[in-house]
Amino acid sequence: MRRILEIFPIESNIKLVYLFPRESNKFLPMFQPEKNWFIITSGAAPVYEEANFNSPCLTEAVFGESCQILNQKNNWLCVKCEDDYEGWVNTFYGNISPEKNNPTHRMVFPTKNGLYDPKYPFGAKVTENLPGSIQIMDTLGLDQVIPVAENLLDTPYKWGGKTSLGMDCSGLVQSVLKVCGLNAPRDSYQQQEYFAKDEIQIDHAEPGDLHFFGKDGKVSHVGFSTGGKGILHSQGMVKEESLDPADRNMNQKLIDIYLSSHSIQRKFPS
Repeated sequence: MRRILEIFPIESNIKLVYLFPRESNKFLPMFQPEKNWFIITSGAAPVYEEANFNSPCLTEAVFGESCQILNQKNNWLCVKCEDDYEGWVNTFYGNISPEKNNPTHRMVFPTKNGLYDPKYPFGAKVTENLPGSIQIMDTLGLDQVIPVAENLLDTPYKWGGKTSLGMDCSGLVQSVLKVCGLNAPRDSYQQQEYFAKDEIQIDHAEPGDLHFFGKDGKVSHVGFSTGGKGILHSQGMVKEESLDPADRNMNQKLIDIYLSSHSIQRKFPS
């Protein structure tokens, strides 16, 4: 097929330059320099593996996040999230912008009634000092990992979730560590690799350290240690349990697939 250059407006507010006819599956889109960001305006925006709702959900982008636009198919955008995770998000979850968002605060704490606002859930980036927010450049520190995570107890489990609207196991870990000052990877296997040099004995785990689980050496679950064999994790919902067979609230299924424990202290900014 003869290579041609075509400019085709996908949406009224964004244009793509194609090196092949758009009927071809080989098109190479090149975005115009303006309107290169997708700003999330819903509490959380699911990011899918492919450009359709039947595709697996990979992760979420949170309110106020600036996602870099990589590609577009109709009303779907291929984006790179702020943690470098890539996937497809529907355009009704936000707005296309020529500039990144400039938030001033991040939602961290629940309101006085102990709940998070669904419009501005945990982790949301906002442009005003709302109740429960901290300045975007502030971090809470290592000693606040478990107190922050405890505020999220009873949050329902949600595959790909990373806000108070719903969280999976690694989303809980990544989001809590983020507001406390540590940028950890998104998935549980990546998190184990990130802390690989900091493996410790389970009985030596301090509050905030991580317990990993899986079969045949493949990580499938992660949770915070609350000290030793205690665990705060998202499985069904965010909850506290134990890896000690002698405890009443022990989780035998996790005990059976326990892999390793890792300290987070060395990675934390001093």
